[in-house]
Amino acid sequence: MGKLIKYEIRGNYKFIAGVLALVLILTTGMYAYMTNTKGGSPFEAMFVFLSFLVIFGTLLATFLYIVNSFRKELYEDRGYLTFTLPLTGNQILGAKLIVALIWFTTLGIVIALYHLIMLYIFTPYDISLSQIFETLMDIGLPFRDIIASIIFTFVNGTITLILIYFSMAISRVTFRNKKIGGLWFLIFLVLNALIAFSQVKVAQLLPYYLDISSFRIGRIDMFSYGFHIDVDSYGVMMTGNFGNILFNIASFIYSIGIGVLTFLGTGYLIEHKIDL
Repeated sequence: MGKLIKYEIRGNYKFIAGVLALVLILTTGMYAYMTNTKGGSPFEAMFVFLSFLVIFGTLLATFLYIVNSFRKELYEDRGYLTFTLPLTGNQILGAKLIVALIWFTTLGIVIALYHLIMLYIFTPYDISLSQIFETLMDIGLPFRDIIASIIFTFVNGTITLILIYFSMAISRVTFRNKKIGGLWFLIFLVLNALIAFSQVKVAQLLPYYLDISSFRIGRIDMFSYGFHIDVDSYGVMMTGNFGNILFNIASFIYSIGIGVLTFLGTGYLIEHKIDL
């Protein structure tokens, strides 16, 4: 499995490096242009807008590139090599998932840190990093909420990737060697809708929530602030009027269970149902 991970990284690192280089160059240009240009102009607005579009399109293309790496294994000749390795279906899927998470995490961290560096370089005020940290501490930056959001985002991304791979495997097994465009995407949308609906039902059946800010556990009527509901891959989450974040404990555990089952199901399909 380790060798397959290294092989996947070697096969993708040039593309990822090119994406990072393009995004960082455009980001630098955006900050430099906005800082050195006095007053707004149509050209400046067009430059920033086009740069933003290119960055967004590049990141979207990267997501599709990484995701389609698994689809190529299912339909192209490279699958003969991968699926004949002395690995189980779960190990093959695990290697694909680990590499995808490595690339997404790397992109997220590098881009976020680069934005902080650009803000530090191009800020019009003479301020040190220690002063920035002290300011964040003074305004009471909700580190618990930030850490929880990072964890939930990672869990959400992992479950979403597993569900995408499961949808691709279902499409491949159902229609054998026929390539039917984005059928896997339609399967993914249907599965995602069904899971979201079942998450809401689980949350209604067991309406106990954890408040990230205070680590209080209770029913929704025990909290005295209004909420709006969001449903993600990791479960039902509510955001309060005062920034408080609650998530339903039962739906979160249920979502983790769905992720585990779809992972095992995808591994089973790879190992026993894929006809090379």
